[in-house]
Amino acid sequence: PSPVPTNPASGDSATGTGTGSGTAEDGLPASLLLKAQRSWDWRAIASEALRPWGSIRKEQLETAVAACNDNGTMYCQRLQVHKGSLYLTDYRAIFFDRWYAPARVMPLLDALRWHSLPDIDIVFAAVDEPRVKMLVEEAQWTRTVGKYPGKVAGAVKLPPPIFSSTVNRAHHDLPWPDFSFYTPRKEHKLRTPPWSELHGKMLRQSEGVRWEDKIELAMHTGNVGSPFRKRLAAAAAAHPDSMLVNELFIGDHGKIKQTCRELGLHTQGGHQQHKCFMRFEDQCSYKYLLNSASIGYANKFKSLLLCGSVVLYVRE
Repeated sequence: PSPVPTNPASGDSATGTGTGSGTAEDGLPASLLLKAQRSWDWRAIASEALRPWGSIRKEQLETAVAACNDNGTMYCQRLQVHKGSLYLTDYRAIFFDRWYAPARVMPLLDALRWHSLPDIDIVFAAVDEPRVKMLVEEAQWTRTVGKYPGKVAGAVKLPPPIFSSTVNRAHHDLPWPDFSFYTPRKEHKLRTPPWSELHGKMLRQSEGVRWEDKIELAMHTGNVGSPFRKRLAAAAAAHPDSMLVNELFIGDHGKIKQTCRELGLHTQGGHQQHKCFMRFEDQCSYKYLLNSASIGYANKFKSLLLCGSVVLYVRE
């Protein structure tokens, strides 16, 4: 069926007026923040990401739909902008991700609010891991293009252009803005407020805790399913005097109702399992915050940087 057009909303966004005037939540003039952002060479970043594709044909978009519409994705959709209106075609959504489907669309809706966009046709996949693997040696490249159906210019196959929630240097996936900027305002399983609320809340919490009053622990809270985080948990169990790993999973949302601070567990080191949760702003109470790779997708790094704590990016 033909998708129903969704006209972009008018008026201000949730995070500001878009005029560059006024004051940001952290007290800095919004004009200064916008000036800093404009110093980024966004065109060069986009050009580098798009380098594998000199042009993109309809056949490649159809291949992208086939590649993302499988059991490896949490959510898959096609987004089309035509004459200023947005059309959506949903192909796949696991039950959990239906909570966050609107957040996948909001980056493009926000762009439509503030800019006159050309007609667009893209495929987006919400994934724990990127989809389009890049094999760079000559023999490997033949294997790479052989994975995908269709032909370009009558002969050569190319990987499908897919926008994904996770990207890395070993894949051709194109980066899509993180959905946690637009999480629901009502209660939801991840408990993460939308960025427009969380940003200011964490800055205020950080300013309210002096460095000398922060808890003398290196802390991680959340999923401990990846090999990286399992090693962190083992280290915390061996060194409870200096580390705390608070393990919980998204399935604990309906069971665990109290924070670690409410239960008096926030100052106990070691490896705690499925006992309590921590709000993002509670994490600013620690001197050292651990950021480590999850099974795939993870979004907390940008939030931890607001705490005024030392953020340790653990890669191994």
